[in-house]
Amino acid sequence: MDTEAKIKLFLLDNVVWLICIGLYILFSFLVPRGFLQLHNIEFILYTSSMIGLLVFGQSLALISGNLDLSLAQNTGLSAMITGYILGIAYPNTPGWIGIIMIIIVGAMLGSINGILIGRIGFNAFLATLATYLVFDWSTFWIRRGAIVNLPKSFLAVGEMTVGGIHISIFIFIIVAICLHFLLSKTKFGNWIYATGDNPNTTRMMGVDIGLVDFYVFTIAGALAGLSGLLYIGYIGCVTSLIAQGMIFNAFAGAIIGGVSLKGGKGGIIGAFGGVLMLGILEAGLTMLKINPELRGVLSGIVLGLAILINIKVEQTRERILMPH
Repeated sequence: MDTEAKIKLFLLDNVVWLICIGLYILFSFLVPRGFLQLHNIEFILYTSSMIGLLVFGQSLALISGNLDLSLAQNTGLSAMITGYILGIAYPNTPGWIGIIMIIIVGAMLGSINGILIGRIGFNAFLATLATYLVFDWSTFWIRRGAIVNLPKSFLAVGEMTVGGIHISIFIFIIVAICLHFLLSKTKFGNWIYATGDNPNTTRMMGVDIGLVDFYVFTIAGALAGLSGLLYIGYIGCVTSLIAQGMIFNAFAGAIIGGVSLKGGKGGIIGAFGGVLMLGILEAGLTMLKINPELRGVLSGIVLGLAILINIKVEQTRERILMPH
């Protein structure tokens, strides 16, 4: 492969970072007083950390050749179950137990998808559509409204700062590093890519792709639970509307970050860039005083553009790698 082709592939693999830089420069010109301040950068990272964990979970599912429509509802239900136990059923429960509990609940809910898809053989779209509905209505069934009587240590994870930086940001970055290591440096990571790229060949190599799917959805569920923990600290309570509608942002962030809809391609570094792009866009539109309804419309447009960019990038990469 010649140098020109390598440069083109590098640019294709990092197109999301070019978009991030372009958007940041654009909004810096449009809103120079607020957008260039350091606390705005910190706030973008802070608000991105919650949806970012969902993007990572969705990225794992897509790389394995699946998808998870229920991730955001998992976040809401995990938060509601844990919040109900800590705030109503057993109000004297220590906050640290709640921190562990919400991640375990998220993992257990994710494992339901893992069993349906990896063990029983359900189609991922249909299985996660079903759990989407179950998780969503279960959240409202447990309680409509807010639960505010929560331990301070439980809230601290999502609201506390160290040196002026929210610890949510550190959690977000540490999770990204761990997942990048998992995908790029471990045998299980190789199995995830292989399962998404060519499941039949992977099965013939002796890999239990059903078990791979089970663990992928379980990990994604744990990330959804952790996202719920950060959401709770961010808003200061549990509500039945936590992460509502965020599944589309999770898809958009993963796809913009270069994760293939066909499976077997992409990575956490690119997904991290996709999260930042969404955060910069949301912050910029907010500072421009664009109303929430229009921002919702623009989110749909962004998802459509993300899919288009993803398709074009894959087509261009194939032409470079297989010119004939």
